Amino acid sequence: MILYHAGPSWVHVAEAAIVRTVLAKRLCDRHGFTQCMLYEPFGRDRGAVIATRGHMLVMAIGTDGGNTWFSVAPSKELQDLIWSFSNGFAGQWSALELKAIAGLDDWKALLELAGRQFSAAVRSVERAIADQPEQDVPDTPEQPVFEGDVMEVPADYLHSFNGTEAVECAH
Repeated sequence: MILYHAGPSWVHVAEAAIVRTVLAKRLCDRHGFTQCMLYEPFGRDRGAVIATRGHMLVMAIGTDGGNTWFSVAPSKELQDLIWSFSNGFAGQWSALELKAIAGLDDWKALLELAGRQFSAAVRSVERAIADQPEQDVPDTPEQPVFEGDVMEVPADYLHSFNGTEAVECAH
């Protein structure tokens, strides 16, 4: 398994019998990701980015026998922050630096954001591999078909009022 410096709890690896271009297209079309140009932020042979969403990267790691291995991990910048926090170096980052890198100025909010984005990206990749949309469309009950004449109105439906009805209710 390829480990990134944020640690093994911040990487998800999946194997699928689809090529990276198909997964990238599914992620972009149905899951809100942005397709990428196969850059390698962690170095050679550690994953080429095929799609991103928020601070999460989806990378193609390699292929063998028609199967492709994909990984989901935080961006290089977010991994630097997670590593610093996990190893006791959180104090080296100012609130301004946190805000510039991740858009948040405190560690608790940053780690909660990273956790939410990571789990959502993993779920999206799993659903894209299975060729499912981001959200399930709820089943709607079938509506009964009305076979009668829509403009047909019962004879006693239309009734002329002479005005005395309104006077009786005014008391």
